[in-house]
Amino acid sequence: MIGTTYVATHPVSDAEFQLIQKLIYTTAGVYIKSHKKTMVANRLRKRLEAYGFHSYKQYYDFITKTLEGRQELIEFVNCLTTNETFFFRHGEQLDYLVEKIIPQQLSELNSSEKLRIWSSACSSGEEPYSVAMLINQKFKPETVQQIEIMASDINIQVLDKAKQGHYKSYALQKVPSFFKKYYFEKKSEDHYILAETIKKMVHFFRHNLLELNPHGKFDIILCRNVMIYFDMVSKNKALQQLNRCLKKGGYLMTGYAESLFRTETTLKYMRPTLYYKE
Repeated sequence: MIGTTYVATHPVSDAEFQLIQKLIYTTAGVYIKSHKKTMVANRLRKRLEAYGFHSYKQYYDFITKTLEGRQELIEFVNCLTTNETFFFRHGEQLDYLVEKIIPQQLSELNSSEKLRIWSSACSSGEEPYSVAMLINQKFKPETVQQIEIMASDINIQVLDKAKQGHYKSYALQKVPSFFKKYYFEKKSEDHYILAETIKKMVHFFRHNLLELNPHGKFDIILCRNVMIYFDMVSKNKALQQLNRCLKKGGYLMTGYAESLFRTETTLKYMRPTLYYKE
């Protein structure tokens, strides 16, 4: 069926949109508002074309009611969770992390322990790689070896891009000139390749924030600019799982638009976007 040239014969209906809206919510915790119906239709249209479906309801039934469609559910999530980002986004947060929090955390470890950092919604890798560059620049090689950086996203496509380390100039808009020269190879005006030194510092894996991370506990968790897409129920579920993965004495860093006010979290507010587990 894949490869046929049929296309959807009509725009997504209100009923179809509600089915899609509910499915992405129950699968990934993402709440898509009604005014984004056209965006949803545009992002999913190629998937309908790939299978020859004439309606979004056909596609929905395929991914929810057939064994073959279970794998396609991953592509469905990929299509609806792709967001543009760039290196050193809200760089003052990352500076505070590297200048204040990481040195403090390192001082409390013994020589055999590793400081564990998790970028929990990393998209195409710009956030964890930004942290890695700052760490590599600030600390001695033996200290860098003591720091473990893991990064995850629910979207497999962006994770594949992150692992490759190829970026357009848009992603480098906030990269300091020294870092751009030292950590990137310019292949063309709109194509840069990240240094292997930095790529090797970050380990990627697919993960849904509504589920428990199977890779143990962390000293620092970054969860920036993703919970803004969650309603309160999903936000509390995600925070519960993040809290379970955070070591006692660890920190959670959120985005500026993400307040934990009125959530069920037990984390202690330290400063804007920064929370501490007592």
